[in-house]
Amino acid sequence: MLKVFLGFLVSVVVLLSSAYVVFPTYAASASVLMTHVQAGAIGAATQEFVVIYNNSPEAVDISGWCLTNKNDVVITCFNGLIGQRMYVPPYAHATAVSSSLAITLPIGTITSMYVPASQSSGSIAGSNDTISLVDAIGNVIDQKAWITPLSAGMQFERLGAGTPILYQDTDSTADWTVTLPAMVLVDETHIDTTVVDVCPNLEGIQPLVPLGQEVNMAGECVEQEIVRLAITEILPNAIGSDVGHEFIELYNPNDSVVDLADYKLYIGLSFEDSYDFPSGSFIQPYSYLIFSNNDIPFTLSNSSSQLLLALQDGRVVSEVPTYTSPKDGQSWVVIDDVWQYDAYPTPGLANVVTTNSVTVPDAKTGTKAAPKAGVEPTVQPCAVNQYRSPETNRCRLISSNTVAVTPCKDGQYRSEETNRCRNVVATTAPVACKEGQERSPGTNRCRTITKMPNAEYGVLGAETKSGGNWYILAAVGGVVLLALGYAVWEWHDELGKFFKKIFTRVRWFARMRK
Repeated sequence: MLKVFLGFLVSVVVLLSSAYVVFPTYAASASVLMTHVQAGAIGAATQEFVVIYNNSPEAVDISGWCLTNKNDVVITCFNGLIGQRMYVPPYAHATAVSSSLAITLPIGTITSMYVPASQSSGSIAGSNDTISLVDAIGNVIDQKAWITPLSAGMQFERLGAGTPILYQDTDSTADWTVTLPAMVLVDETHIDTTVVDVCPNLEGIQPLVPLGQEVNMAGECVEQEIVRLAITEILPNAIGSDVGHEFIELYNPNDSVVDLADYKLYIGLSFEDSYDFPSGSFIQPYSYLIFSNNDIPFTLSNSSSQLLLALQDGRVVSEVPTYTSPKDGQSWVVIDDVWQYDAYPTPGLANVVTTNSVTVPDAKTGTKAAPKAGVEPTVQPCAVNQYRSPETNRCRLISSNTVAVTPCKDGQYRSEETNRCRNVVATTAPVACKEGQERSPGTNRCRTITKMPNAEYGVLGAETKSGGNWYILAAVGGVVLLALGYAVWEWHDELGKFFKKIFTRVRWFARMRK
């Protein structure tokens, strides 16, 4: 009976344990598997290779498939020439070999050769790594991970048998063993050289749509229409601080709205700096749009530079010739197709050359015309605490020693540089963070304490732990109570005799004391 009880107890514990174990999982493997992985030869850590195998009776297109390591860094990819497709025939191999090992191998053994990321340690870490085979859109096809160091010169080999050989594929460590390298390096891929002509109306075979062309509804390649925009004014040397005051003006001469996501801005004497426009930037028909260096983090040199506006594919739309040493407050503008300096910038308006800052926009042409006959030039009035400078015709702050300014609010002070009120930076100790928060040493702000999430699935090569073990403890406690109850019921006669004997001895001992 004791053996029956112990067997029952062990069975319950095994069932509970198996329910708690989480097996490593990842994306379901396709028919193509990795079968051999070597992280380095003896004395040459850069001599690496990975063998993949088509474990099915159907050919598989592996064009654009890649091998990556545990840091998601691409080691190499399987690609043919432009317009070609690479296939692994049924039950056939493809290889990826490091360059230092490739030079020692015979012809016909290499499908893809790569230069190791490190000339001392290679691209595959023998100590611990995760090698993934991913398809052309990034889906994981197969994976091999290890945390126990692989001895130099040894390789991981997937278990398989039969003719043709079929490899195990349970997505577990039981599929693999460690062996000495054998001659399994062979390229059995097939290249499909059939090239599809995507532009049948153009002379020659075009495997890809040529730059500057697009396919119309009839399936013919035609010149891609460029929606023209123009850079019409820039301010590279603002009066005072350049931050937030430099600007670039664009003009849309079209009768439709233009999305600037299709364009890119280039700045520099060699156009070495490039910038994307803020998300959601649209320019209306026959309208101007201004970007300051707060909107786009560009820098216009105060000495000399040039600008260029191009489509994302590199085709130039508008170009600004080189300016040289503009004076403070002078803008670089185009008027009647001639670039020149203007002492009176007009951001967002048409450029004019007059003794006063007057604008008469011409919406159809985008030019900046002179004042119309009979129209009295007008300017925007200055603010209460400003005056118009006779030299620049701009509004400037009235000196604080002649006109009283509004006092700053409590907790503010007036800046000597800008004559504006600024908040006083508090020097008192910061308020304690709330429960569940901590103070960032970088920003001195409270932030939520980040806890590592509990993975609901295992990761191959890594231990998966659950954050809630209470039900395991409860289950084990229930088993213990069940076992105790079963023991009392099974041996109640023996227990009754045992406690009766104890009771008799206690009574005898009590009488002896009297």
